[in-house]
Amino acid sequence: MKKFLYISSVILIALSFTAGCANMPLVGGSKKKTKTASEKTLYSQVPESMRADVKEAEFDLQEAKRNLKLAKEKVKIGKLKEDLGELQKDGADYELDAAEKNVEEKELAVEVAKLEAIDNANLGDKINNIKKIAKIKSKKLGAEADAIEAKADYTTTNIEIKKLKKKIEKMEAKINN
Repeated sequence: MKKFLYISSVILIALSFTAGCANMPLVGGSKKKTKTASEKTLYSQVPESMRADVKEAEFDLQEAKRNLKLAKEKVKIGKLKEDLGELQKDGADYELDAAEKNVEEKELAVEVAKLEAIDNANLGDKINNIKKIAKIKSKKLGAEADAIEAKADYTTTNIEIKKLKKKIEKMEAKINN
């Protein structure tokens, strides 16, 4: 009889634990879901005349979410404008570089013209004149190549600037509407 009572009590205790666990979620962290479900059930029983504060709070929440989204878009635009500023600075640097190379090229052209005039007038050592002219023309060609490269960098940077400006304008128009 003691054996029967012992086995019965063990089975009864095991069943009570099992029955208690049936209401418990198998995965942790569901307290909010259970609470939300019970709150929804209870809230559905609240009379319509007493829901004004809740509706106002929900409206405020939606407004806050819209403001958050707007603020995030403004941050994106700010970053794009920062990128635009960097591109504009790079473009100005390329333009300056191209202008400097152009001046260098023109100075070398003047030197070549002077040396060729000296050589054509049969002044100075002919061999030395030819070597100087070749050396200056070589420098001039290098300056031309550098100027062309700087102009290309300037042009491509301006294309990137225009694209970025259009993107920023579209984003700002989207925000303002």
